[in-house]
Amino acid sequence: MAQKPTKTRASAKAQIESKIKAAARPRQRAVQERAEITIEKIRVAAIRLFAERGYDGTSIREVENVAGVNRGLVNYHFDNKEALWKAALDQVFGLLETHTKDRAELYRDLPPKERIAYVIRSQVRFNAAHPELNQLMMQEAKSDTPRLHYIVDTYVRPIMEWLQHTAMEALPIEQDEFLYWYYMFLGSSTTVYSMAPESKLLFGVDVMEEKMIDRHVALTTEFLLTRIGGETAK
Repeated sequence: MAQKPTKTRASAKAQIESKIKAAARPRQRAVQERAEITIEKIRVAAIRLFAERGYDGTSIREVENVAGVNRGLVNYHFDNKEALWKAALDQVFGLLETHTKDRAELYRDLPPKERIAYVIRSQVRFNAAHPELNQLMMQEAKSDTPRLHYIVDTYVRPIMEWLQHTAMEALPIEQDEFLYWYYMFLGSSTTVYSMAPESKLLFGVDVMEEKMIDRHVALTTEFLLTRIGGETAK
């Protein structure tokens, strides 16, 4: 009959297993790091392609080619194209959410007119740094689709409602005027960056240069702080 392992043998076995696990940890970390790098490459490529070509104009194979990853890795990490598209939106709108939250305490401490002016200036600079957000929106906002409903309900409506409250608290805007102010806000703060190649051909300037962004910030803020119909908000 086989003897039961002694405490010494059990202890030695536990030590061996512990050493094996410890030796495996660096390899596991390396595998995890490679996976994270691959996921980030895929996400960056997806944002670029969805912004340039839209959902229907982008294929999983194109994303893998632009990302420089092996075939099948998009589906492995994201399951399918729709999940990848949602991950791309989460990334871009997540940047906007972080940008806004980082400044929330300052927003609250400012008087209403200074607050909306700060919001405008801050948003222009965000759009200059991340033109892909507006490009993604322009791809989807043209048609009433389930994807547009997802974007509006998940991301855009809460932003719009917060901006409406902030703007109408500070400026003499009527309820039915805010719609137009809102789209003037979007257009004036985003379009020049979304169409930077065209503006360079037309005017021979790089709108992404810091001095150009500074000038755009000043002009857009002045424009949007002017009441529809006349008076300039000081």
